[in-house]
Amino acid sequence: MNWKSLFFRTVVPVLSLVFVFSCAKKEEAATENKPEGGEEVLSYVSDEVSFGLFFDSEGTSRTIKLKKDQKEFTGYLFVDLPPQTSIAAVQWKLELPEGVELVNDKYRDERIMSIGQIKVGLSERFKPCLEGPKVLIHTLTFLVVADLENATFSILPTQDSKTLGIASCEEGFPEIRASAYKAVVNPGN
Repeated sequence: MNWKSLFFRTVVPVLSLVFVFSCAKKEEAATENKPEGGEEVLSYVSDEVSFGLFFDSEGTSRTIKLKKDQKEFTGYLFVDLPPQTSIAAVQWKLELPEGVELVNDKYRDERIMSIGQIKVGLSERFKPCLEGPKVLIHTLTFLVVADLENATFSILPTQDSKTLGIASCEEGFPEIRASAYKAVVNPGN
């Protein structure tokens, strides 16, 4: 493999992801307000864009009761979008509860680039863009390594950039900050 081929297979995809989110950050900065006291007010978080971990492939159940001695279960990470919105990129992280380990991650074939790790923060770029209104971006297999009760999964902003959101496919790839839903294994009575 020559250096040009290596450059276009490794460096160019990374730079395009940085570009997508840096363009989005510039637009977001313009929407931030600074009150007289000098404190920054964060831009709004869209209620129409949300991440959720579900325990069924249809994306309807955020709780699961495991069978006695069940050692593995599957989670489906979805992004809900408003009509006519599509995803160019996402940033998120998944906080795992005690007693659970991530053992497999099946991601979208349209993912052309990924930076980071699920547990500290993942930035992903898709081509072509992913069309909503409900988009499955990961199918995750978890291993039970200890007793679980009210084991809560949280989807949070990435550790480094503090971003939980998407870059839409509109011109300039504007960032939309997202909300997230928790998921619970073996909810208490």
